[in-house]
Amino acid sequence: MFNSIQKGLQRIDIFGQTITLNMNKNANYTTSFGGCSSIMIICLLSLIFYSNIADFFTKANVYYNSQTVFSNDPNYMKMNDNNSMFALSIDQSNFTDFPFFNITMEQKSLNGTIKKSTIQIPLEPCTLDRFNNVVEQQDIDTNFNDSFNYLGMKQWLCPKINYSLELQGTYSSETFKFIKIIVSDCQNKSNSTYWNPVCANEDQKQLYLNTYGQFKLQVFQINTMVNPQKAQNYKTMYLDSDMYFSFVPNKLSRLANVYYRSYLVNNDQSLLPYEDIQREEIIVRKAEDFRDLTELGRDTDDIYATIYLRRSPFSEIIDRNYQKLGDLLSYLGGFMQIFRVIFGFFIAFYNRTSMLIELANRLYDFKEVTNRSYVRKCAFTQNIGVIATPPDEMNTSIKNLPNNDLQKVEWKQFIYKLVERSQPIKLNLKILINELSCGYFFNNTNSQFFTKALIKINNELDLHNILHQLQEVSKLKSVLLQKPQQILFNFTPKPIITLNQENNVPSRIELDYQNRQSYIRNKEDTLNEELFTQLQDAYKTVIEEMENNENNLICQKTINSKLIKQIDNELGKFLKKRRLSCLNQEEIS
Repeated sequence: MFNSIQKGLQRIDIFGQTITLNMNKNANYTTSFGGCSSIMIICLLSLIFYSNIADFFTKANVYYNSQTVFSNDPNYMKMNDNNSMFALSIDQSNFTDFPFFNITMEQKSLNGTIKKSTIQIPLEPCTLDRFNNVVEQQDIDTNFNDSFNYLGMKQWLCPKINYSLELQGTYSSETFKFIKIIVSDCQNKSNSTYWNPVCANEDQKQLYLNTYGQFKLQVFQINTMVNPQKAQNYKTMYLDSDMYFSFVPNKLSRLANVYYRSYLVNNDQSLLPYEDIQREEIIVRKAEDFRDLTELGRDTDDIYATIYLRRSPFSEIIDRNYQKLGDLLSYLGGFMQIFRVIFGFFIAFYNRTSMLIELANRLYDFKEVTNRSYVRKCAFTQNIGVIATPPDEMNTSIKNLPNNDLQKVEWKQFIYKLVERSQPIKLNLKILINELSCGYFFNNTNSQFFTKALIKINNELDLHNILHQLQEVSKLKSVLLQKPQQILFNFTPKPIITLNQENNVPSRIELDYQNRQSYIRNKEDTLNEELFTQLQDAYKTVIEEMENNENNLICQKTINSKLIKQIDNELGKFLKKRRLSCLNQEEIS
């Protein structure tokens, strides 16, 4: 039962470790080129990531979506000193002191067809503080000082302080609230609650009309422009001066409807995956929310221009949120993957080619079967003879050396010649281009050796070939060992790991690679003298066993004879020369 549960848990383990082969005792094959490229990419990504991370914490990246909503019964809207300001004027000099016409503002309310009410909104000369107070209340860094003074708006009329304008519904709504602005004949008023002008005389009005041909009602207001794509300061307030209404008493009258939209902005201030929404309502008059009508006047007219301020049936809902932490990580991760795909292809290709070349050089020797190679091989054999029996000009310096030093010199020279004789595949630009072009360009000897080595490596790493080799080992064990021996063989202990220094059996593959690397770096590097001693002693032992006439060593002699034939020809000659030299020295001594 316990074993079944354990196996079931193992099958659902999502953290299982992938089993891979190692190269140079590491799970990953790395190169200095890959390291330099990684540093460059990390530096480049750091610059890009720094900018994005800085933008994240400063809330520079904002996302939004907007929708326009229509309603036959638009909801309530209130204008006051905190969110809007109007300035009204007839285009003349000294309007507030000697006006040509009266301007009145009325709050109209209709509750069905039964209850109707009209509330007059008092007007008074405008002051700069009233306009600047609006932008301060909306937390906008601007002011209207220049515009106010340039236009001479202290001679204009504004709603009296602490005013309130209510807009709601349409003509078909149960509750309909709107503002009515009227231009009528000027009348001197004595009620101190309202604006009490001293009207201009008719001669002044007629002179102005003869000069300009018309009178003009000016309606300036603070309007707001919303830019939801801006991370900060997405609201901009400005003085909207687009509403001019020309009229001629008893000849040309004006009627206009001006609509105001509600912008409901939902600002999500949180950077983490939760919402911290701050809602804000902004009153906006868009350019298209304007309906104007010009009519012919009549002699009985006492109202020359009428402007209605109404609630628009359209509303805007804007949802804004800053870049979340998850979005930032996704963006950076995706950007990193793009870099890995673009640059990683070339770096991975270089590392793979370098790994295969190193693997081929460590497993195989490469030799051209030509006359030139034969001459080179003969020259090398002659050089080996020179090493074993130096010429006369070298005898003086070498013969005077002690035996141990002489062995070191000869061993070092042999290794140098061994390295020089080997023709490893070289990693260069040509072989990379050859691989990228599928063998079309630079198909030289170096590339051809690499291609053949790659085919051989792939064949030896093939699963069928590996399993076949394992089967051959099992067959060999059954041929060499009898059943009782196989049973004992199967119960031999596993290799023991201790904390003491272990004696490893030396290998030519490791020696060849290490010596080639040290030879390339510096020809004066100290070679492994202990290895030379072990190799020489091993050769001596094998030869002595072959020369021994004991019957119980006949099988061993056969194995040793085959082993001597398998070792490198030049290495065998060198060890044989060294053994004969040692025997001669022993006889002399």
